[in-house]
Amino acid sequence: MSRGRRTALAALAALACGGCSPPDEIVLAISTDLSLPKDFDVLQVQVFEGGTGKFDAAYERLGDSEPGARLPATIGFYSASGGGESITIKVSARVRDALGPVRILREAVTKIPKNRIALLTLPLNFLCDDSGSSEGSGDVESTLCEEGQTCVAGACVPKTIDASALPDYWSGNVYGGGKGEGDGDCFDVTACFADAKPVEVDTAACTIEGDATTNVALETTSHDGICDDDDPDSRCLVALDAGSADGFQVGEDGRIQLPLAVCGRMADRIAAVVTSSATAACPQKAAGLPTCGPWSASGSKEP
Repeated sequence: MSRGRRTALAALAALACGGCSPPDEIVLAISTDLSLPKDFDVLQVQVFEGGTGKFDAAYERLGDSEPGARLPATIGFYSASGGGESITIKVSARVRDALGPVRILREAVTKIPKNRIALLTLPLNFLCDDSGSSEGSGDVESTLCEEGQTCVAGACVPKTIDASALPDYWSGNVYGGGKGEGDGDCFDVTACFADAKPVEVDTAACTIEGDATTNVALETTSHDGICDDDDPDSRCLVALDAGSADGFQVGEDGRIQLPLAVCGRMADRIAAVVTSSATAACPQKAAGLPTCGPWSASGSKEP
């Protein structure tokens, strides 16, 4: 475990008061499919109750040797009055500093659960790039979705989430089976897609051939995503989570349903869709299996 990782976890625990609260708590888990600090290097988390700001923190130097946090990051918010409070959460990916340009905004409106600790996962992913902006005051507003909506996999969906439908928190569901201390597993994007070839995309339905063991990644045209640092001419990839609203689903016809935004961006931001079969060394990429890299709180591999 690196000193930077211990410092990051200590900072998050101090701010979140994780583990010292009564069991009326929601744990926010923040992940990304991008590469840090190349794609963004600041994480901002804001929480409001009834329009009043309750929490506002920016974690800088992501992907550095002494980062403000490692991703996935978890922050717990608990109730001092028995739960049930409605809160609005804004999570944003920024560049340079706490007031720098915003690349991605993800929002949620939910309630602090009663008598349990619930998990709310809000990824900052490539398909929601250019979804937020800031006027320099630190406040972040949506540039993609209307009021009451947020970006998920490039589409605008209602941002209200039923807290009773959230799963109970277990660190292993965030950190690849670990506790976020450098343990647990991670998904090596470069190695797992080393021999992957582009597949034909049915752009009308936005589907591809595959099955329940297929891994899927997007080859970007803008150098976004995880690249092979040892090969300057390598492609850059964004791995999609299987069985997730933020990733892909296997349809009843056996074909893989991609997010519709993938086909909408194949003319400019996405060069190809590539696939590979899951193996023992490269299991299927899922939301609870973070990508490997110097920014990661899980595993020790670097892409």
